[in-house]
Amino acid sequence: MDRNIFISCFGEIKDKRIERTKAHNLLDIIVLILFSIMSGAQTFEEIEQFGKLHIEWLKGFLLLPNGIPSHDTIRRVLGFLDHQQLISGFIIWISKIKGLVAENVVAIDGKTMKGSHSRGKGLRALHVLSAYSCANGLSLGQLKVDGKTNEITVIPELIKQLAITGAIVTIDAMGCQKEITKVIIEQKADYLIAVKENQKELYETISDVFALAQNKEYGDKMPLQKFEDKIEASHGKIEERFTTTLPLKSVVHAIDPKEWLGITSVVKIERRAENKKGEITVENRYFISSVDHREVQRIGSAARLHWGIENKVHWTLDVVFKEDDCRIRDETAALNFAWFRKMALALLKPIEPYGKKVNSIKKKMLQNWARPESILKYVC
Repeated sequence: MDRNIFISCFGEIKDKRIERTKAHNLLDIIVLILFSIMSGAQTFEEIEQFGKLHIEWLKGFLLLPNGIPSHDTIRRVLGFLDHQQLISGFIIWISKIKGLVAENVVAIDGKTMKGSHSRGKGLRALHVLSAYSCANGLSLGQLKVDGKTNEITVIPELIKQLAITGAIVTIDAMGCQKEITKVIIEQKADYLIAVKENQKELYETISDVFALAQNKEYGDKMPLQKFEDKIEASHGKIEERFTTTLPLKSVVHAIDPKEWLGITSVVKIERRAENKKGEITVENRYFISSVDHREVQRIGSAARLHWGIENKVHWTLDVVFKEDDCRIRDETAALNFAWFRKMALALLKPIEPYGKKVNSIKKKMLQNWARPESILKYVC
């Protein structure tokens, strides 16, 4: 790992410790936390344990003037680190060591960290809104959703922090708000936003026009565009998705483009899948989009990539990194720990396995714990 590059990216993070109490270098602690989580550490104690187990190796590129910091020191540091500085530093760092491609689809979705609640203190579980780059396979940012508000007010804040020119921003139905479409267009991006009953009039208008399109008498006269996407689901089963788009003029009587800034098309995605009983289930979902309806394949692909955030990020954080089991109650520490998990996931996921036996993130983490020199393959 090039220490100079790391310092240039993370060196501006504010250290809130009193000078006389700084027994450990801040950047050393940041590296230790990241490397430990990449090796499977899930608690402050396990981060300390990893450091002590591999202190001689770590001394090869860390200062460690007073050895490995205690778990209490690690807890305090995570409790004061500036969350947005940490995020910005990581994005700059990974762009330098890995290189990033142009964004195509940026998925925005929320996740509740179930273990962060405390009934005794009246603390709700922390809910975090994340932006995920589908092209680069990494999280671009995250913000907490305050208990007194909801995702609607936080989504615009998160979008304004992202460099998303030319990308499609995908959001579930919670984000189907006029202000959100305005912010996305102002960021020079496009959008694909789900529509459900929370926007009853809009939902009924779109579902009605697609129902009318199924009538051959009317459907043949409508400028429909279609795209079929087959996906291999679990156990070799095939899931089919049929994307159908219509231009805004089909519903312009009910949707004012001055209110829904940038809207050019409405979308229906029909999902057909076989359940465990061998029965075929059909689900219809509706969307509004600023992408031209003739780009139906691009729209269908964006929707598919959005659903990947659940499998590639949230599922992995829960199953592999055990995020829902984490009992950190301090809000800042919990947010920062959550971001370190996303950093570790972004670094571990795209790298080719060491061999046929190392074919999962969990196995890579175990190998990193046993042979920490393996970590350098991911961060150089």
